[in-house]
Amino acid sequence: MGEEARSLVGEAEEERRRNLAHNAKVLRLFAELAAKNDSDYWRAYLNFINDFYRYVWRRLEEDPLFRETYMKILAERARRPRREPPQGQVAAEKTPPA
Repeated sequence: MGEEARSLVGEAEEERRRNLAHNAKVLRLFAELAAKNDSDYWRAYLNFINDFYRYVWRRLEEDPLFRETYMKILAERARRPRREPPQGQVAAEKTPPA
């Protein structure tokens, strides 16, 4: 049984490494599209954000444990001091040229 468990752990670790490599590649491609100010990138980004929020709202309504955990996270964030952006750095300065 120990050998079987080690094999399973090895497979899981290999899958995790493949996922990390894939995610890094995807992030690099998205960064390239964002740098080019590609409209398809921004549309996909907005769709991703909207889908994520729909998922969160659905889970908040359906799952009491998810709701409790989410409320704890919000309470902890509210206790943290608010951070301000570094001096002289404005959001418009970060926007890529058209």
